[in-house]
Amino acid sequence: MIAAMAGFAVEDAVIKQLAYSMPVSQVLMLIGCGGVLTFGVTAMLTRADLFAPELTKPWFVVRTVSELASAIFFVITIVYASLSVSSAILQATPLAVSLAAAIFLKQHVSGQQWTLITIGFVGVLMVIQPGTDGFKPAALFAIVGVMFLALRDAITRAISVSIPAVAVSFWAFFALLMAGVVTIPFFADFSPLTLEHLSLLVVSTLAGTGAYFCVVMATRGGDVAVVAPFRYTRLLFALGLAVIFFDEEVNAMMVLGSSLIIGSGIVMIVSSGSSRKQTD
Repeated sequence: MIAAMAGFAVEDAVIKQLAYSMPVSQVLMLIGCGGVLTFGVTAMLTRADLFAPELTKPWFVVRTVSELASAIFFVITIVYASLSVSSAILQATPLAVSLAAAIFLKQHVSGQQWTLITIGFVGVLMVIQPGTDGFKPAALFAIVGVMFLALRDAITRAISVSIPAVAVSFWAFFALLMAGVVTIPFFADFSPLTLEHLSLLVVSTLAGTGAYFCVVMATRGGDVAVVAPFRYTRLLFALGLAVIFFDEEVNAMMVLGSSLIIGSGIVMIVSSGSSRKQTD
């Protein structure tokens, strides 16, 4: 999980760098193509079935669409707001999963869980800092992205383990490719590729595909209460890259807000894991 989070942070940093010289739609398509090719070849070599019957079921289609939507909203935030803000808001995903379960799946949410959800989203507001000079409206797109990620994660837990991780990863990057296609009308014309672009795309493909495969395996193979808290290491990697390579400023309010998000999320994950064990 830690390796996956480092890979995702590197991929996000590359996306931001590429977006300085090409439109968001082109970035999404190129990174999606890299992942599709990588996992397509891997599937051929390992003889994994990319078109298993389970992959045509409505829930998997919804998962793919959620992946597409979350990619669009998060990339917009990374490019037009900041890498640090988008990464901090992303950490609210486990809280959003619990909120979505309560609203849409009518699952019971205890008073403690509601308190943690509230604290976490107070942290999100502290990260976004509406009403201040540092507020960037594009940061709001990350909140929408979190909701789609929450739906994706909820479905991922229900997906049969008989579906190869390679297949899940392949269709996730296919969704990224399609995200680029559907956003073409909203951004500028494509830019010619340079050697620097190609080098960054290689780095992004290696980091992104490796990270996605790792996170699927970690989610399937480990106890959620043990593995999931390590998702928060992504913020540490992202903040380091944001400060070093993009000269982003991280103020005290953002650090405090991030701490609230991470703290409430970890307590939520650990308490949920303990409850499941007691039930079992």
